[in-house]
Amino acid sequence: MFSLLFALIALVMLAMFFIYLIRGPVDPLIAGGLFVSFLACVVPTLLLLKPFESPEHLRRRREKSRQERRRRRESSD
Repeated sequence: MFSLLFALIALVMLAMFFIYLIRGPVDPLIAGGLFVSFLACVVPTLLLLKPFESPEHLRRRREKSRQERRRRRESSD
């Protein structure tokens, strides 16, 4: 949920940056501030979307949970 919120804010900041560049005379300080704000929102988005586990560990954990569910179904039948 937080990654989607940060992604939305980053998208708005990027849109503001491009609108500021297109509309007229550009102050480099303001343009730089808008771009840094965009980057400050993109970094947490990417960190939150990145899996914290290695793919191999994640695969093993999913396989283990599948086996557990299978055992529960067999024991309940």
